[in-house]
Amino acid sequence: MSVRLILILGLALLSVSTSSLVVRHLAFVPAVVIAFWRMFTASMMLWSYSAIKQPGKLSVENRIPITLAGIFLGSHFATFFAAIRLTDIASATLLGCLAPLFTIILELLSGEKPKEKIITGLSLSLFGTLLLQLNPSSNEGESLGNFLAVISSLFMALTWFQAKKIRKSTDTVVYGRTVFFISSITIFVVVLFTKESIFSFDSGNFIWFLFLGFVPSILGHNLLNYSIKYISATSVSSVVLGEPVIASFLGYLLFGESIPQASWIGGPLILTGLYFLLNKKD
Repeated sequence: MSVRLILILGLALLSVSTSSLVVRHLAFVPAVVIAFWRMFTASMMLWSYSAIKQPGKLSVENRIPITLAGIFLGSHFATFFAAIRLTDIASATLLGCLAPLFTIILELLSGEKPKEKIITGLSLSLFGTLLLQLNPSSNEGESLGNFLAVISSLFMALTWFQAKKIRKSTDTVVYGRTVFFISSITIFVVVLFTKESIFSFDSGNFIWFLFLGFVPSILGHNLLNYSIKYISATSVSSVVLGEPVIASFLGYLLFGESIPQASWIGGPLILTGLYFLLNKKD
């Protein structure tokens, strides 16, 4: 892997790690409303950039796959943002980083023969997840939050699975502007079902939506979208494994959150399992 790509992935990791902290800062704004504006502003920024640079068009054969990717991505953000509100940052980010686990499962389902280290990794990760769910201090809301965080990982894995195929013939900006827009529409539908309003926020909070659209979305996710053309979907999804460390530290620093006791055991087990899963030849 080139130094340039390593630096790009490092910036992407740092950028996506800010997301959960901003969502927690916007405590009085509905989670799905935040998710909608994050995706919508990111899409509009990339469409504005496209008007200047004109990066190209989306091919006909990629229209259905990118629609699916957008729906999956919107579902990911809707469930992950809700999870952050219901559980602590450490658990939400740890469980929200299980996308590589699901990515490998998708690869297995597509016909790839499982190896012993994959079975070992799956076992460790799933056991670590169980420990987090059995946290004795958890209440019903925290358990639901943990569950939603796991589901968000599945949606993210499905997104990467589609992105790997689409990015072979699609420019990063074209992919990003389209998938973010479809994602915002998906979240808007969720907003309608929750009977919230996409304008349920103070005008002063809009600057945070712009931050979410640019930093964790364009500098974060879209840099990962760029990278997926050159490395595997599993490798790209594994980058966010560093997010719990950064987000938990910042959560402690900014919000005074302590890391749950179960996370001291469950977290390392999950990450160790994912190491076994990711330390394989693509």
